[in-house]
This record gives sequence, structure tokens and C-alpha cells, in this order.
Amino acid sequence: MKSAAKSTKPVAQNRNKKGSAHDSSKSRFIGATLIVAGTTFGAGMLALPMTSGKAGFLYSSLLLIGMWMFTCFAALVSLEINLRMGGGYSISYLAEKIFGKVGKWIASASIGLLFYALLAAYTTGGASFLKAGIESIAGISVPFQTMAAAFAAGLGVVVYSSTKHVDYANRFLLFVKVSIFFCLVFALIPFVKSECLMHPGSEPSATWLAIPLFFTSFGFHGSIPTLINYVGPNVNYLRKVIIVGSVTPLFIYLVWQVVTLGVLPTITTTAEEQNVASFISHLNQATQGSTIEYFSNIFAFFGVSTSFLGVAIGLFDYLAESLKKGDTKGQRFQTSLLTFLPPLFFALFYPNGFIIALGYAAIALSILAVIMPAAVAYKMRQVGGTAPYTVVGGNVALALIFSAGLGIIIIELLR
Repeated sequence: MKSAAKSTKPVAQNRNKKGSAHDSSKSRFIGATLIVAGTTFGAGMLALPMTSGKAGFLYSSLLLIGMWMFTCFAALVSLEINLRMGGGYSISYLAEKIFGKVGKWIASASIGLLFYALLAAYTTGGASFLKAGIESIAGISVPFQTMAAAFAAGLGVVVYSSTKHVDYANRFLLFVKVSIFFCLVFALIPFVKSECLMHPGSEPSATWLAIPLFFTSFGFHGSIPTLINYVGPNVNYLRKVIIVGSVTPLFIYLVWQVVTLGVLPTITTTAEEQNVASFISHLNQATQGSTIEYFSNIFAFFGVSTSFLGVAIGLFDYLAESLKKGDTKGQRFQTSLLTFLPPLFFALFYPNGFIIALGYAAIALSILAVIMPAAVAYKMRQVGGTAPYTVVGGNVALALIFSAGLGIIIIELLR
């Protein structure tokens, strides 16, 4: 009996270890998937109906699905080049390894442009909501420039204080944003009209103008190195994380298109409306409900605020590392000025620049998430050798997404 007991004990221990490892892997898979979904689900979704109203619901939905497939494939290419290198690395590091200093300079410049463009967009969006909110509640008109400075300074103080404070603030804002989003969707559903979704006046050619903004809305590619380091070099898990994590915001975006384009008349969605607060105002007017007005304004403001904090801390850390700034109060203040003043100046001179700034972000994201990874993957494949993972399609697929990345830049420049 003793010998039997001894023989079964290691088996039980092994089962516990396997179960513990399985639970840990499952937990990391869920966490990594949420990172992809959370990174994608941001203020950029507010621009989707603003830029696709003229195209109509059907064509904009097809574009959303196509853009998800394109960005998901590009993410898998980024996964390939990271695994070939043996871990999770930034695209600037990979570009330097493959193309030298020129590659690093192009990638670094694109990273800076992406951060500043997004921060400029969110500053204009947040300021427009602050201005509209004060005018609605207090009945007084406040200059947009004052609201832009207040928005940037208010959240800038959080970023200046510490990353820990940013984390706590972001958790609270994210919880409120997600909760309000579902409340808003359920409140808008009764106002959705089939004639608005399938209006005969839609123009398929207008989908071209929406491509850069739709592309930016699926921009989670910068988090891929973090996912690899977090999950480990498990190809099957990482592929599932990217696919499942990115299809979640696709579903959210499609629902958002239904409850916005299905409510707004064509005339309000075809206008070249670049002020986020004005777009939400059109939505409120179409429903004429105080509850919906409350939900939509809160959701939009919190959506912009969470995106602002996430991008701001990323830019802050990037500048501190690049310029070798320390963590003292004086040096953090200097880094804060470099982080927030350029996007604030953009907001002051372009109060309706939400769409414009997101367009610049699309240019930078195209270089970082599509063009550079495709070029790096091609060079790595030329070297040969065994690879942990290779995306299907061969070099033809790389050439196609490389060309598509250039096409996004050309479309944005010709807008």
C-alpha cells in the first residue's frame, strides 16, 4: 500500500502542474486578446460614421470587413518577423537590424508622427466636447482654445504625475466607456430605420475616402511585441490572439455603424463634418431624447479621454527614452511640454481637425504596421533558414499588402 501511494503521488503533482500551466496559459490568452481588443476599441470609432455616411451602410460594412482582413494579415506578418528574430521587438529595432540607420530613422519618424497625430485628434475631440458640455449646462459660450488647453492640461497632469496614476485613471474611464457604450446601443436601436441603412442615394465611390480612417481604427499592431513577450513564442496562441482580438472590435464597429447610420438621415452624414461634438449633436437631434443625449455625450468624451491617456503615456515614454530624460520632477515637466504642446498648437489652429489628424496617423500607421513589416519579412525570407512561423501567401502576399500600404498613403495625400 505504501508503494502504491508513493507511485500515485507524483502523478497527482504532475496533474496539478499541468492544470496550473494550462490555467496560466488560458489566462494569458484571454489577457492578450483583451489587449488587442482594448487597443483597437478607441476614439477612432467615432470617425467611422462621420467618414462613411456618403458611402452608406452596406458599402461601409464591406469596407470594414475587408479592412479587418487586411490589418489582421499585416499583424500576422509582424508576428512572423518578431518570431524570426526570437522575441518581441519594436519595428524600429527590426528596421535597424535589417536596413540599418536609414530604416531606424524612417520607423522612428513614423512613430513620432503617429503619436502626435493621434494626440492632436484626441485633443480637438475632447475640447469640442468640453465646449459643448459647458454651453449646454451653463448656457455660456467658452472659446474653443480655452477648452483645448484645459483638456490637455487636465489629463496632462495625470501623465506627468506617474504611469501608475495613468493606469488607475484609464481603468476607471475604460469601465465607464464600455458600460455607456452598451447603454447607448440599446437606447439607439429603437430609432434605427431600414431606409437610412439602405438608402438608394449611397455612393460606393465614397468608400475610397473612408479607407485611411477605417485603417487607423484597426491599429493595434504596436502591441504585438508586448503580446509575444507576455504569451511566449506559442504560434497557435499568438495567431488566435491576433484573430480573435481584432475580430471583436470589428463586431463593435459594425454595431456602431448600424445604430448611427441607421438613425442619421443621409443629409447629416454626407456633410463634411469634422467636429466630433457636432456629429454627436446631429445624433441627439435625430433621436430627440434626453437619455440618448446623455449617453452619447458621456461615451464620446470618455472614449476620447481613454484614447488620449493611452497615446499620451506612450509618447511621453518614447520621448523620455529617445531624449534620455530622467524621472525627476523637472525632467518629467520638460518631457510633458514636448508631449503636449505640439498637439495643443494643432488643436488651437485646427479646431475641426479631428479627421485631418487621424488622416496623418493613417500615413504613419501604414508605414509602421504594413510597409515596414512587409519589407522586413521579405528580406528575412531571402536569407532563408528555418522559421517558427511563416504567413501564407508567399512573397506575392507581401507585395500585395506593401502596395496596399502605399495606396493608403496616396489616398490620404490626395484627399
